[in-house]
Amino acid sequence: MESIFTGSIQNNNSRKQADLILIILASQSVRAVIDTSPDGSYNILVPDDDVFKAREQLKKYARENKADPRPPPHVPTKFFFSPAALALAFCLAAIHYIITTRGLHQQAILDFGSSSYYLSQGQSFRAVTALFLHSDTKHLLGNMAGLLVLAGPLLRVTGYGQGLLLLLAAGTAGNLISESFGRDLRLSIGASTAVMAAAGLLGARRMTIDADSGHSVFPKLKGLAPFAAAATLTAMFSHGDNTDVSAHLFGFLAGTGIGLCYYPLSAPLSGPVIGRISFGIVLGILCTAVIQGVLTLLPG
Repeated sequence: MESIFTGSIQNNNSRKQADLILIILASQSVRAVIDTSPDGSYNILVPDDDVFKAREQLKKYARENKADPRPPPHVPTKFFFSPAALALAFCLAAIHYIITTRGLHQQAILDFGSSSYYLSQGQSFRAVTALFLHSDTKHLLGNMAGLLVLAGPLLRVTGYGQGLLLLLAAGTAGNLISESFGRDLRLSIGASTAVMAAAGLLGARRMTIDADSGHSVFPKLKGLAPFAAAATLTAMFSHGDNTDVSAHLFGFLAGTGIGLCYYPLSAPLSGPVIGRISFGIVLGILCTAVIQGVLTLLPG
Protein backbone atom coordinates (compact mmCIF):
# COMPACT_ATOMS: atom_id res chain seq x y z
CA MET A 1 0.00 0.00 0.00
CA GLU A 2 1.21 3.49 -0.83
CA SER A 3 0.12 6.85 0.53
CA ILE A 4 -1.38 9.35 -1.90
CA PHE A 5 -2.51 11.94 0.64
CA THR A 6 -1.43 12.98 4.14
CA GLY A 7 -3.52 15.19 6.39
CA SER A 8 -4.33 16.15 9.97
CA ILE A 9 -7.46 15.18 11.89
CA GLN A 10 -7.50 18.62 13.58
CA ASN A 11 -7.56 20.46 10.23
CA ASN A 12 -11.11 20.88 8.94
CA ASN A 13 -10.00 21.68 5.38
CA SER A 14 -7.75 18.64 5.37
CA ARG A 15 -10.66 16.41 6.40
CA LYS A 16 -12.86 17.85 3.65
CA GLN A 17 -10.13 17.26 1.07
CA ALA A 18 -9.71 13.69 2.28
CA ASP A 19 -13.44 13.05 2.00
CA LEU A 20 -13.40 14.36 -1.57
CA ILE A 21 -10.44 12.13 -2.47
CA LEU A 22 -12.20 9.06 -1.05
CA ILE A 23 -15.33 9.86 -3.07
CA ILE A 24 -13.32 10.28 -6.29
CA LEU A 25 -11.47 7.01 -5.74
CA ALA A 26 -14.64 5.14 -4.87
CA SER A 27 -16.31 6.37 -8.07
CA GLN A 28 -13.42 4.84 -10.04
CA SER A 29 -13.49 1.55 -8.08
CA VAL A 30 -10.13 2.25 -6.48
CA ARG A 31 -9.89 0.69 -3.02
CA ALA A 32 -8.54 3.08 -0.39
CA VAL A 33 -7.98 2.86 3.35
CA ILE A 34 -7.16 5.46 5.99
CA ASP A 35 -4.19 4.89 8.28
CA THR A 36 -4.18 7.14 11.36
CA SER A 37 -1.18 7.96 13.58
CA PRO A 38 -1.06 8.78 17.31
CA ASP A 39 0.05 12.34 16.52
CA GLY A 40 -3.28 13.07 14.79
CA SER A 41 -2.06 12.74 11.23
CA TYR A 42 -3.42 10.23 8.75
CA ASN A 43 -2.65 8.81 5.32
CA ILE A 44 -4.90 7.65 2.52
CA LEU A 45 -3.41 4.40 1.23
CA VAL A 46 -4.15 2.60 -2.03
CA PRO A 47 -2.79 -0.70 -3.37
CA ASP A 48 0.50 -0.43 -5.25
CA ASP A 49 -1.17 -1.55 -8.48
CA ASP A 50 -3.71 1.28 -8.26
CA VAL A 51 -1.38 4.15 -7.32
CA PHE A 52 -0.93 5.37 -10.90
CA LYS A 53 -4.67 5.13 -11.65
CA ALA A 54 -5.56 6.91 -8.42
CA ARG A 55 -3.17 9.80 -9.04
CA GLU A 56 -4.31 10.18 -12.66
CA GLN A 57 -7.97 10.31 -11.61
CA LEU A 58 -7.20 12.98 -9.00
CA LYS A 59 -5.28 15.05 -11.58
CA LYS A 60 -8.15 14.66 -14.05
CA TYR A 61 -10.66 15.83 -11.45
CA ALA A 62 -8.48 18.85 -10.62
CA ARG A 63 -8.19 19.81 -14.30
CA GLU A 64 -11.93 19.47 -14.98
CA ASN A 65 -12.92 21.51 -11.96
CA LYS A 66 -10.20 24.17 -12.10
CA ALA A 67 -12.30 26.53 -14.24
CA ASP A 68 -15.50 26.04 -12.28
CA PRO A 69 -16.69 29.27 -10.67
CA ARG A 70 -16.53 29.50 -6.93
CA PRO A 71 -19.86 29.10 -5.18
CA PRO A 72 -21.56 32.45 -4.68
CA PRO A 73 -20.99 33.96 -1.25
CA HIS A 74 -23.85 33.96 1.18
CA VAL A 75 -25.63 37.28 0.98
CA PRO A 76 -27.49 38.13 4.18
CA THR A 77 -31.01 39.49 3.85
CA LYS A 78 -29.98 42.73 5.57
CA PHE A 79 -27.75 43.43 2.57
CA PHE A 80 -30.88 44.63 0.75
CA PHE A 81 -32.08 46.79 3.64
CA SER A 82 -30.70 50.28 4.00
CA PRO A 83 -32.13 52.81 6.47
CA ALA A 84 -30.83 55.58 4.18
CA ALA A 85 -32.68 54.13 1.17
CA LEU A 86 -35.83 53.72 3.26
CA ALA A 87 -35.57 57.32 4.48
CA LEU A 88 -35.07 58.50 0.89
CA ALA A 89 -38.16 56.60 -0.26
CA PHE A 90 -40.27 58.10 2.53
CA CYS A 91 -38.87 61.53 1.69
CA LEU A 92 -40.20 61.15 -1.85
CA ALA A 93 -43.56 60.02 -0.47
CA ALA A 94 -43.70 62.99 1.92
CA ILE A 95 -42.96 65.47 -0.86
CA HIS A 96 -45.64 63.95 -3.09
CA TYR A 97 -48.19 63.92 -0.26
CA ILE A 98 -47.57 67.53 0.73
CA ILE A 99 -47.74 69.05 -2.74
CA THR A 100 -50.73 66.88 -3.71
CA THR A 101 -52.87 67.55 -0.64
CA ARG A 102 -52.12 71.28 -0.80
CA GLY A 103 -53.09 71.52 -4.45
CA LEU A 104 -49.55 72.40 -5.55
CA HIS A 105 -48.80 69.31 -7.63
CA GLN A 106 -49.13 70.72 -11.14
CA GLN A 107 -47.51 74.00 -10.14
CA ALA A 108 -44.56 72.15 -8.60
CA ILE A 109 -44.06 70.18 -11.81
CA LEU A 110 -44.17 73.40 -13.82
CA ASP A 111 -41.74 75.21 -11.52
CA PHE A 112 -39.30 72.38 -10.70
CA GLY A 113 -39.64 69.78 -13.48
CA SER A 114 -36.76 69.15 -15.86
CA SER A 115 -37.05 70.69 -19.32
CA SER A 116 -34.50 71.20 -22.07
CA TYR A 117 -35.82 74.70 -22.66
CA TYR A 118 -35.58 75.84 -19.03
CA LEU A 119 -32.20 74.17 -18.57
CA SER A 120 -30.93 76.06 -21.60
CA GLN A 121 -32.07 79.23 -19.85
CA GLY A 122 -29.70 78.52 -16.97
CA GLN A 123 -32.21 76.87 -14.61
CA SER A 124 -29.89 73.95 -13.88
CA PHE A 125 -31.55 73.33 -10.51
CA ARG A 126 -34.38 71.57 -12.36
CA ALA A 127 -32.11 68.59 -13.15
CA VAL A 128 -31.93 68.02 -9.38
CA THR A 129 -35.42 68.93 -8.19
CA ALA A 130 -37.12 66.89 -10.93
CA LEU A 131 -35.79 63.72 -9.27
CA PHE A 132 -38.08 64.32 -6.28
CA LEU A 133 -41.36 64.85 -8.12
CA HIS A 134 -43.81 62.21 -9.39
CA SER A 135 -46.85 62.32 -11.62
CA ASP A 136 -49.12 60.05 -9.52
CA THR A 137 -49.15 57.42 -6.77
CA LYS A 138 -48.32 54.55 -9.13
CA HIS A 139 -45.31 56.42 -10.45
CA LEU A 140 -44.19 57.16 -6.89
CA LEU A 141 -44.62 53.59 -5.59
CA GLY A 142 -42.70 52.14 -8.53
CA ASN A 143 -39.74 54.40 -7.87
CA MET A 144 -39.87 53.81 -4.12
CA ALA A 145 -39.64 50.08 -4.76
CA GLY A 146 -36.77 50.64 -7.19
CA LEU A 147 -34.86 52.68 -4.63
CA LEU A 148 -35.27 50.01 -1.96
CA VAL A 149 -34.21 47.20 -4.30
CA LEU A 150 -31.31 48.93 -6.09
CA ALA A 151 -30.29 51.95 -4.03
CA GLY A 152 -30.44 49.92 -0.81
CA PRO A 153 -27.57 47.56 -1.74
CA LEU A 154 -25.69 50.48 -3.31
CA LEU A 155 -25.77 52.49 -0.10
CA ARG A 156 -24.78 49.47 2.00
CA VAL A 157 -21.72 48.59 -0.06
CA THR A 158 -20.64 52.17 -0.80
CA GLY A 159 -21.62 54.00 2.38
CA TYR A 160 -24.72 56.10 2.90
CA GLY A 161 -22.97 59.42 2.31
CA GLN A 162 -20.83 58.37 -0.62
CA GLY A 163 -23.70 56.37 -2.11
CA LEU A 164 -26.18 59.24 -1.92
CA LEU A 165 -23.67 61.61 -3.52
CA LEU A 166 -23.00 59.17 -6.36
CA LEU A 167 -26.73 58.60 -6.79
CA LEU A 168 -27.50 62.31 -6.91
CA ALA A 169 -24.60 63.02 -9.27
CA ALA A 170 -25.54 60.24 -11.69
CA GLY A 171 -29.27 61.01 -11.59
CA THR A 172 -28.64 64.71 -12.21
CA ALA A 173 -26.20 63.91 -15.00
CA GLY A 174 -28.78 61.64 -16.62
CA ASN A 175 -31.32 64.48 -16.68
CA LEU A 176 -28.80 66.99 -17.99
CA ILE A 177 -27.59 64.72 -20.78
CA SER A 178 -31.12 63.75 -21.80
CA GLU A 179 -32.36 67.32 -21.94
CA SER A 180 -29.29 68.50 -23.85
CA PHE A 181 -30.64 66.82 -26.99
CA GLY A 182 -33.75 69.01 -27.25
CA ARG A 183 -35.03 72.54 -26.89
CA ASP A 184 -38.69 72.00 -26.08
CA LEU A 185 -40.92 72.84 -23.12
CA ARG A 186 -41.78 69.22 -22.30
CA LEU A 187 -41.34 68.64 -18.56
CA SER A 188 -39.98 65.38 -17.15
CA ILE A 189 -39.99 64.28 -13.52
CA GLY A 190 -39.38 61.23 -11.39
CA ALA A 191 -36.71 59.36 -9.46
CA SER A 192 -36.55 56.69 -12.18
CA THR A 193 -33.39 58.33 -13.53
CA ALA A 194 -31.75 57.91 -10.12
CA VAL A 195 -32.99 54.31 -9.89
CA MET A 196 -31.42 53.56 -13.27
CA ALA A 197 -28.28 55.34 -12.07
CA ALA A 198 -28.18 53.05 -9.02
CA ALA A 199 -28.32 50.04 -11.34
CA GLY A 200 -25.44 51.44 -13.38
CA LEU A 201 -23.39 52.14 -10.26
CA LEU A 202 -23.93 48.60 -8.95
CA GLY A 203 -23.00 47.18 -12.32
CA ALA A 204 -19.86 49.30 -12.43
CA ARG A 205 -18.88 48.11 -8.98
CA ARG A 206 -19.38 44.53 -10.10
CA MET A 207 -17.26 45.14 -13.20
CA THR A 208 -14.38 46.57 -11.17
CA ILE A 209 -14.21 43.61 -8.77
CA ASP A 210 -11.06 41.55 -9.45
CA ALA A 211 -10.08 44.16 -12.01
CA ASP A 212 -6.44 43.18 -11.53
CA SER A 213 -7.04 39.56 -12.49
CA GLY A 214 -5.83 40.19 -16.04
CA HIS A 215 -9.07 39.12 -17.69
CA SER A 216 -10.60 41.11 -20.52
CA VAL A 217 -13.08 43.77 -19.56
CA PHE A 218 -15.68 42.43 -22.00
CA PRO A 219 -16.73 39.40 -19.89
CA LYS A 220 -17.17 41.83 -17.03
CA LEU A 221 -19.89 43.57 -19.03
CA LYS A 222 -22.08 40.61 -18.07
CA GLY A 223 -22.06 42.06 -14.57
CA LEU A 224 -24.30 44.86 -15.83
CA ALA A 225 -27.02 42.51 -17.08
CA PRO A 226 -28.92 41.72 -13.84
CA PHE A 227 -28.87 45.34 -12.69
CA ALA A 228 -29.98 46.60 -16.10
CA ALA A 229 -32.83 44.09 -16.09
CA ALA A 230 -33.96 45.11 -12.60
CA ALA A 231 -33.80 48.78 -13.48
CA THR A 232 -35.71 48.25 -16.72
CA LEU A 233 -38.50 46.47 -14.87
CA THR A 234 -38.59 49.31 -12.37
CA ALA A 235 -38.83 51.85 -15.17
CA MET A 236 -41.68 49.90 -16.79
CA PHE A 237 -43.75 49.74 -13.62
CA SER A 238 -43.00 53.32 -12.58
CA HIS A 239 -43.94 54.89 -15.90
CA GLY A 240 -46.35 57.83 -15.77
CA ASP A 241 -47.06 61.26 -17.16
CA ASN A 242 -44.07 63.56 -17.54
CA THR A 243 -41.59 60.67 -17.56
CA ASP A 244 -38.65 60.63 -19.94
CA VAL A 245 -37.45 57.26 -21.23
CA SER A 246 -34.23 58.74 -22.60
CA ALA A 247 -33.42 60.12 -19.14
CA HIS A 248 -33.68 56.55 -17.80
CA LEU A 249 -31.13 55.36 -20.34
CA PHE A 250 -28.76 58.24 -19.70
CA GLY A 251 -29.15 57.79 -15.96
CA PHE A 252 -28.01 54.19 -16.31
CA LEU A 253 -25.09 55.18 -18.54
CA ALA A 254 -24.12 58.04 -16.21
CA GLY A 255 -24.20 55.71 -13.21
CA THR A 256 -22.04 53.17 -15.04
CA GLY A 257 -19.52 55.80 -16.13
CA ILE A 258 -19.28 57.48 -12.74
CA GLY A 259 -18.99 54.10 -11.02
CA LEU A 260 -16.19 52.95 -13.31
CA CYS A 261 -14.29 56.10 -12.40
CA TYR A 262 -15.08 56.03 -8.67
CA TYR A 263 -14.82 52.42 -7.50
CA PRO A 264 -11.24 51.69 -8.58
CA LEU A 265 -10.21 54.75 -6.52
CA SER A 266 -12.74 54.34 -3.71
CA ALA A 267 -10.40 52.95 -1.01
CA PRO A 268 -9.20 56.35 0.31
CA LEU A 269 -12.73 57.75 -0.06
CA SER A 270 -14.40 55.22 2.23
CA GLY A 271 -15.09 55.48 5.94
CA PRO A 272 -17.53 57.36 8.17
CA VAL A 273 -15.72 60.71 8.02
CA ILE A 274 -15.85 60.87 4.22
CA GLY A 275 -19.41 59.59 4.46
CA ARG A 276 -20.48 62.51 6.64
CA ILE A 277 -18.69 64.97 4.37
CA SER A 278 -20.41 63.44 1.32
CA PHE A 279 -23.78 63.62 3.05
CA GLY A 280 -23.16 67.28 3.84
CA ILE A 281 -22.37 67.89 0.16
CA VAL A 282 -25.65 66.19 -0.81
CA LEU A 283 -27.62 68.41 1.58
CA GLY A 284 -25.77 71.45 0.26
CA ILE A 285 -26.62 70.60 -3.34
CA LEU A 286 -30.28 70.00 -2.52
CA CYS A 287 -30.62 73.21 -0.52
CA THR A 288 -28.88 75.19 -3.24
CA ALA A 289 -31.18 73.74 -5.91
CA VAL A 290 -34.32 74.56 -3.94
CA ILE A 291 -33.13 78.08 -3.06
CA GLN A 292 -32.12 78.73 -6.66
CA GLY A 293 -35.53 77.52 -7.81
CA VAL A 294 -37.39 79.75 -5.35
CA LEU A 295 -35.29 82.79 -6.27
CA THR A 296 -35.89 82.16 -9.96
CA LEU A 297 -39.64 82.13 -9.41
CA LEU A 298 -39.70 85.36 -7.42
CA PRO A 299 -41.07 88.30 -9.42
CA GLY A 300 -38.54 90.83 -10.63
